[in-house]
Amino acid sequence: MAAEQEQSSGHIIHFEPDEKAPHGLAAAMAAQTVVLILAGIMLTPLVIARGAGLGEADTSWMVFAALVAAGVSTLLQIIRKGPIGSGYVLFVGSNVAFVGVSVNAIGMGGIPLLATLGAVGALATFAFTRWLPLLRSILTPAVGGTVLMLMALSVGPVIWKMLSKPLPGTGLSAAHGSVFLVTLATITVILLFAKGMLRLWAPLIGVGIGVALAAWFGHLDATKVLAAPWVGLPARSWPGVDLHFGAAFWSLLPAFFLLSLVGCMETYADGISAQRMSHRKMRPIDFRSVQGAINADGAGSIFAALLGTVPNTVFSTSLAISEITGIASRRVGVWGGLFLILLAFSPKIGAAVAAIPSQVVGAYILMLVVIIFGHGIRLVTEEGLGFEVGIAVCLSFWIGLSAQSGGLMNEIMPPWMQTIFSNGTTVGGVTAMVLMLILTWRRGKQDRISVPLSPRAVISLRETVGRFATRLGWDNAAEDRLMLAIEEAVIFLCEEREQGAKGAQGKLAVRLKDAGGEAEVEMVTGPSERNIEMLVSDLPQMHAADDTNNLSIRLLARIAKDIKHLQYNQGDYLQFRVDTTA
Repeated sequence: MAAEQEQSSGHIIHFEPDEKAPHGLAAAMAAQTVVLILAGIMLTPLVIARGAGLGEADTSWMVFAALVAAGVSTLLQIIRKGPIGSGYVLFVGSNVAFVGVSVNAIGMGGIPLLATLGAVGALATFAFTRWLPLLRSILTPAVGGTVLMLMALSVGPVIWKMLSKPLPGTGLSAAHGSVFLVTLATITVILLFAKGMLRLWAPLIGVGIGVALAAWFGHLDATKVLAAPWVGLPARSWPGVDLHFGAAFWSLLPAFFLLSLVGCMETYADGISAQRMSHRKMRPIDFRSVQGAINADGAGSIFAALLGTVPNTVFSTSLAISEITGIASRRVGVWGGLFLILLAFSPKIGAAVAAIPSQVVGAYILMLVVIIFGHGIRLVTEEGLGFEVGIAVCLSFWIGLSAQSGGLMNEIMPPWMQTIFSNGTTVGGVTAMVLMLILTWRRGKQDRISVPLSPRAVISLRETVGRFATRLGWDNAAEDRLMLAIEEAVIFLCEEREQGAKGAQGKLAVRLKDAGGEAEVEMVTGPSERNIEMLVSDLPQMHAADDTNNLSIRLLARIAKDIKHLQYNQGDYLQFRVDTTA
């Protein structure tokens, strides 16, 4: 076994991603993770199918497709090829955020319309990664949190509709409320009072107790489960796609785009978390891997949609298991992906999920929606909820809520606008993005310049720094300190260009911004191999003989602070601050 070492965060890493855990151990870990996430993967398409009033054949197909897509998408995350894949253990499954809009899509055009919308909407993920550095000021955590809260509210009608359905073999009775409340209470109690691994099992335990209670009441129909074969294919064939691109498509597409973008933000966070908990030694985040995770999410969602099921997203449960066990070997993800695909070809598994009473499924989805709503609140407050951002978030939320309830005078709008403005997620999300764009625009003037990346760039940069310092009323000492930091950063970037691109000249874009007595500097250039953030952290361990080779890094580390070197597929973003009063 690989040497064990404890991270500064406190947990022990037994196997890093590149290390090969024994196949038996990897398979056991994968099986445990699959059991934990299986309910989420299969119940989400089941909820959509029941909410849309689909028959058994369509429902079984959606569940089958969800398992196949989850397995393939998990393998895409593990196998990092080009811009696709993170190279880390990220299990993927059905995205509950799409429940409401998926029910609407099926109601307007069946599974083929859902397939088209899901595939086209998932293209937003590739736009997100392509312009990820530029979108950071618009698609903020506050915007993502607002969309998540509105999405959670939009699922409510689907849940209440499911709860109104009678248990098999009976009309509405006290048994309905008992099954729902016991399931919900079990999940809630375990989530509130359990710790560690037991908390991860809360949804599965709650579903199990709810099903057992329904069986005790005599309202569980298991005949189809017993009759289903262990191995086989769904009863129906591929439902196809809708290529008419009518009014229903265009009215729902903005919601699919928005939810895909919010899914990107969640995968962005999961991709960072996976790196932080998978290595013994803390290291700067590789944003090229994060982009690969988002791209794999998009590719997996397109595949899922074309199969005829709900788009995918990364399941954070798998990250929690990796953190608890300390086993981050990619072999776990490979086994997990294969297990999910194999389970798809077992009609008995699908029949067992389809037999779960709606009251149990409703309680399960309700708790997931509550957790998503809470996650939205945390995102909104992640960077502090100041007055301006608070106004933007609250206004967007209430506009979205009003749209969802038909309170925006929807009845006087043209029919095509009524469909768009009846979707609170779309209206509220677009409102939040527009308001954030306005706030970004009014936050003050920034000095920008774009020059060829070469040592001579410091001449043009000195003129820009001079204008920046004069505009803010800084003295010569402050201007010289800022210029020295920029010069050392340029020298480092030039050295990287010479080593990595055989001396080819690239472009350097520099942005200067006043940050309350400090100068915030952002430098954008082509991709580099070394990460200056990691080099700065390694300076105390470097031998004195390396001082000459790392002089620029040492000087920059002495002058600047909050150094961040964000490496993307499109290029590098080097950020730091200089205290002009020092």
